[in-house]
Amino acid sequence: MKTVSNEKYIQILEQNNAELKHIIKKQQEDIEKIVEQRTRELIDLISTKDKFYRIIAHELRNPFNSILGILELLLNNFHGYEPKEIENFLNILYSTTNISFDLLVNLSEWLSVHNKKLSFNPEEVNVSNLLSEAILTTNLTAQQKNINVNNCIPENIYAYVDVNMVGTIFRNLLNNAIKFSNKKGSIEVSAQLKNEFIEITVKDNGVGLSVETLQNIFKSEGIDSIQGTDQEYGTGFGLLLCKELVEIEGGQIWVESIIGKGSEFKFTIPNSKTY
Repeated sequence: MKTVSNEKYIQILEQNNAELKHIIKKQQEDIEKIVEQRTRELIDLISTKDKFYRIIAHELRNPFNSILGILELLLNNFHGYEPKEIENFLNILYSTTNISFDLLVNLSEWLSVHNKKLSFNPEEVNVSNLLSEAILTTNLTAQQKNINVNNCIPENIYAYVDVNMVGTIFRNLLNNAIKFSNKKGSIEVSAQLKNEFIEITVKDNGVGLSVETLQNIFKSEGIDSIQGTDQEYGTGFGLLLCKELVEIEGGQIWVESIIGKGSEFKFTIPNSKTY
């Protein structure tokens, strides 16, 4: 009896040992998969940031070269220019400086989002009024291309959002629409209630987007140096920031576009009536 009992005990130990080895092996495999995934993510992140920093440096260099070039012309021969020529120079300086400023603001906000330092303070706000404020900041850029920006959002629509974030979304989408619209074009911003959300559409009749661009436009792969219809500088970085801010608000963003017929950028934000 004692011998049989010992054999059974040994069998139990061997079985337990085998099960333990299986568990350990499974855990090791899981850990290896996690490490491999995290490594790939880290490599992708480093690659994206490297690409991002290169593009930012490039996009800042271009406008500053223009600014320095115009200032040099004015300093060397200020009295040789007619008032109208000087006014034209100043308009270019303002527009170019504004582009650089917007890029730096977007950079600052993007870094704040990724460092978890961007405060989120939602409140009830009139969407039409918020859009009107954003349109004011883009007026000069639109006027230079004779583009009409129309606020078609009803006055009675209210959202529960962070004012600064949605203002940034509006500005970036408007600037993007202006950039890729032809001269004497038009941009229309509308909104409609969709249950607990408000769906906002920024529509232009510009050059439109290719299928390849549409696939990557809200991804880090979409960060690239692209010129607008009037050779404006740009990276697509503002659209990536829009996506992240919209998602913080709890909404979604997407785009519908046809080459040669324009684009419709759409995003959702919470309806204040649901709170």
